[in-house]
Amino acid sequence: MVELLSLEHSPDGCQMEVGLTRSGGSHKRQMISIDEYTYLQLLALGPFEGQRVRLSLYTKWDPFRGTHFSSLVKMNRTFSETLYFACSEGYTLLLSLLNQPEEAPSAEPAPQVAEVTVPAAPPRQKRERTALWSWPILLRGLVFSFLLAVFLLRMDGEVELFTNSVEAKQDVSAETAGPGAEERAPAAYIPDVRLAALQSRQTEAGPIPVEPPEQPKLSYEEIELTGDSSEYSLPKGYVALSFDDGPSRYTELLVDILVKAGVAANFLFIGQNVSHYPEAVSYADEHGMPVGNHSWDHSDLTANSAEENRNNLARASQSLEQLITGPVTIFRPPYGAVNQQLAEEAGRQHLKVLLWNRDPEDWKADSPEKILNYFYHTEPSGGIYLLHEKSITVQVLPEIIAYLKEKGLKFAIFK
Repeated sequence: MVELLSLEHSPDGCQMEVGLTRSGGSHKRQMISIDEYTYLQLLALGPFEGQRVRLSLYTKWDPFRGTHFSSLVKMNRTFSETLYFACSEGYTLLLSLLNQPEEAPSAEPAPQVAEVTVPAAPPRQKRERTALWSWPILLRGLVFSFLLAVFLLRMDGEVELFTNSVEAKQDVSAETAGPGAEERAPAAYIPDVRLAALQSRQTEAGPIPVEPPEQPKLSYEEIELTGDSSEYSLPKGYVALSFDDGPSRYTELLVDILVKAGVAANFLFIGQNVSHYPEAVSYADEHGMPVGNHSWDHSDLTANSAEENRNNLARASQSLEQLITGPVTIFRPPYGAVNQQLAEEAGRQHLKVLLWNRDPEDWKADSPEKILNYFYHTEPSGGIYLLHEKSITVQVLPEIIAYLKEKGLKFAIFK
């Protein structure tokens, strides 16, 4: 996890201070040099005083704007908000370096990264420092705006011709993209061809600010569990997908398929697996997938003592909560095995038990057709499907989602 602690600008360049927390619990602070373009995009999402800010470790490429973009999550005690910003290729490389395991050897020192031991400046000092360097940038922006206005006036009729040609290019792209083109666009980031053309003509006056992208249109519904019972089903017309036994090398593939389809699912993770795939846990959480507790070791918890179960559930939740933005509130017992003692312990830890009522048994299927046949021959309405993080499930998931959508069902996730 990478937490943004401060942004600074000096004659030597732009820097950000971050706190790095790894899956093992180790934490350290680093001062990192970043380019001015990315710095200004981050600054535009502030102010950050009084809030925790977690940076995503991932970026995506927008071919329409011709730029990379990433996201951050602003959090306080009452809310969390995901915001998107454009960034440079150098920032993308920097994230890949931060994402490397701590013990991984490197052939050469990581560029532009230096550890510091001095404490962060208090909020008042940061604001004063920001005010000092903001004037040159403001003046630079005013000069650039004036020069751009003069340039556009001199172009006169050519401006209208340029705009029309861009709009025509945008219309043709929409017509030739075919059905589902909107689903293939990067999630939560709307391309703007005009802005890309304008950015390509920028001068030394500095980068042109990019407006925060719109949030994606969701086609699923959140259902708040009461925690009164271990048995759950959905009303008629609803369907839910859930994935057990991760995180794994398939987690991000499953998340990408769900995001592309505009739906979501619950992911129930095993604590022991978290240290092997911490990035997958963060990836699922950052893309709107509720992350749940599937025990520490996937054992039959009904055979354990009360103390053993207390430690088992707490250990699994703690491993997950280091990597996600909120608390873990959903628990699925391995094998669906639950008794009164286990249910009460889950309740004491503020965990709500989520079971299922549809089981395609994808974990033992030898072909995608066998999994699909279960969906075709079982009434899906009201179903909570139990799926697993398997290669064969990744293969068949797009067809499953398409089939359920054809049935006119509303997708649901549990919180």
